[in-house]
Amino acid sequence: MIYDRDQGIYNCKKGNYDKEVFMCLEESHLFAIKLQMLVRVFLSLDKKRQNETTFEYSRDSKSINMIKIMIADDHQLLIDGIKFALSDIEDFSVIGEAENGYRVLEILKSGLLPDVILMDINMPKLDGLECTRQVSKEYPDIKIIALSQYDEKRFVKRMIKNGASGYLLKDAGKDQIEKAVRAVCSGGKYFHESLSVRLIEQELKEENTSALFPKLTSREKEVLNLICNGLSSQEISEKLFISFHTVESHRANLMHKTGVNKTAGLVRWAVENDFIE
Repeated sequence: MIYDRDQGIYNCKKGNYDKEVFMCLEESHLFAIKLQMLVRVFLSLDKKRQNETTFEYSRDSKSINMIKIMIADDHQLLIDGIKFALSDIEDFSVIGEAENGYRVLEILKSGLLPDVILMDINMPKLDGLECTRQVSKEYPDIKIIALSQYDEKRFVKRMIKNGASGYLLKDAGKDQIEKAVRAVCSGGKYFHESLSVRLIEQELKEENTSALFPKLTSREKEVLNLICNGLSSQEISEKLFISFHTVESHRANLMHKTGVNKTAGLVRWAVENDFIE
């Protein structure tokens, strides 16, 4: 192909093309090549994604050295972030994800059993507290690490009571998550580093200590249970065969020990600390 300077055209075997038209075709060809390269990259990434060990793509991560993990959280962005953070840990495999507790149970019933579940506490339909209780009962070999934004003692106590082996706050980094997973897989417990400090500080505060760990007598527990069932002081006195003034004394002691000043506060405290359901 030769450029004719006098005529301002390119002479080709298939005909004459204006220079601008030819340049446009050449740019189109380059664009096609770039597009082809992008398609190849996309297909390569898609193939890699399909090979990742998620619930949708893999059910046979059978290497005895692999630690299989499921992530349960109602925020996909958080799930994706954790998966990305753990993706370069050689012996970690994220094999499943769920947006609520019911989905966790469905996945387990399908036969996909992880070694560890990172369990959000606050999820729709079936929350992490109840899901943890059911999983611990039906699948005792699966370790559960709570994943929460709450750093209050009562949430930690509830999750541990329901069978969790660890507790992480949602701002935990890759290193903490890895430590937690390895700890519980080894039969140990793990608590978020800053959470441990906060709980210790809580216990050191004199005004909070009695509310966190009140020592109730058996009679006070009886009275508290009846109060929570809606009985008045007079009704409690008749039921327990004690005087009205004794009931009032127990009520006052309960309020002092739990740090509340109303009956509604007593009921709320009892619920939060698992004295009643």
